[in-house]
Amino acid sequence: MFNWQDFLGDLSGYRPKYLDAIELLDACSEDKKWLANELTKRDDLIRQLRLLTTMPEPPEITYRVARDTVWIQQQIDSMGLAIVRAPLDMEYELTDHGNMLNIVAWDATDKIKYVREKFDCENFAILFKAVIDLIFHLNQVALIIDYISKHSYDLILFPNEKHMVCEPQSDGLYLWTERLTKFYSMKGAICIL
Repeated sequence: MFNWQDFLGDLSGYRPKYLDAIELLDACSEDKKWLANELTKRDDLIRQLRLLTTMPEPPEITYRVARDTVWIQQQIDSMGLAIVRAPLDMEYELTDHGNMLNIVAWDATDKIKYVREKFDCENFAILFKAVIDLIFHLNQVALIIDYISKHSYDLILFPNEKHMVCEPQSDGLYLWTERLTKFYSMKGAICIL
């Protein structure tokens, strides 16, 4: 079927210009999406770098005590939760509650952005444990993989045996005996320590 509008548009030269303009708009739309995505990536990177550059000096640890892997296993077993431990070391260095509170307040793990399936609960728990091991040479923080609660978090063992659950995403600390079992069941959990 003959279309007079197309015919007149072709004669006047507007139709090719119109089609070129539509093509250019489509290309710009894709460029705009790409730029928005790149800006988001850059903003995330800048936020992460600011975390690193604004960190104050780590607190001084004024108390340390050594324990062995047998003591660690006894502490895990005494909880009566059938926790499965994957031991990492033979010797452990621990500090007390006061020093650990200073460490948790100093640590910036809780400032990192949660990204579902990319940087979520197990990543926060792994990072917190790694920072404590690396910066303070204290290996009293256990990574807990809790399949009942569908969550990962840390367990901090203390020399006085008043152990605490640590939620590294929010700096929450709870005596393990007073934890919310809905989020921190620990029954049959895997403990990497």
